[in-house]
Amino acid sequence: MQLPLPVSLPVHETFNSFVEGVNGEAVNVLKRITQSLSHASNGNEHLDLQSLSMPMVLLRGGAATGKSHLLFSVCHRLARAEIAHLYLNLDDASQWVPSVLEGLESLPVICLDNIDSVAGDPLWEEALFDLFNKVIEKSNSLVICTQRMTDMPVDFVLPDLASRLSWGVTYHLKPLNDEGREKALRLRASQKGLSLSEQALQFLLHHSDRTITNLVSLLDRLDSRSLQEQKKLSVAMVKRELNLP
Repeated sequence: MQLPLPVSLPVHETFNSFVEGVNGEAVNVLKRITQSLSHASNGNEHLDLQSLSMPMVLLRGGAATGKSHLLFSVCHRLARAEIAHLYLNLDDASQWVPSVLEGLESLPVICLDNIDSVAGDPLWEEALFDLFNKVIEKSNSLVICTQRMTDMPVDFVLPDLASRLSWGVTYHLKPLNDEGREKALRLRASQKGLSLSEQALQFLLHHSDRTITNLVSLLDRLDSRSLQEQKKLSVAMVKRELNLP
């Protein structure tokens, strides 16, 4: 089995930095999975993943609903517990061949981000189908996938693949509301040791793209700007970053 090069995951994207909103059930299931694996790896018991009644978990949602963040969170926790796992973003599938999935069923956890990226590619769909079958057959590993929900959904050509995806549990992730976005930004600022005033926070929320992905990216840029200018984050600094008068 030839694995892709290890991926460097965003260090701040963990369970501790994930604001659940209405997605608490999905978060709790993923935490339970990682806790069960950690418990078993410490020799306390043998983990039977089949007892979790979910050979796979599918996280579906639109943009900026936290799908990748949750996969990163799972991987960070597994890494700390020294549990073998693999993260693959299938947006990058053009860099590999489908046979990269061969043998992955030997790993306790396989995280596949954006599986919709290979929809319509018969070789990749067949490779996914084979992997899912082996995971279901062996009952000693788990696949966690994400799939984007868009205005123009892409369907898998292989009917049996879509059927296999339904064998696990599916969670439809929802975006954060205003309160959730505020909480996420405060949390991110706190993690970075960045002082974020109420005035600056509200200006950010009302004068920029309100998707959480964009807001977090903007906050990261403001953090760098604050260090470069040796000044505290202020409304004036936000205006400069956004090129506002």
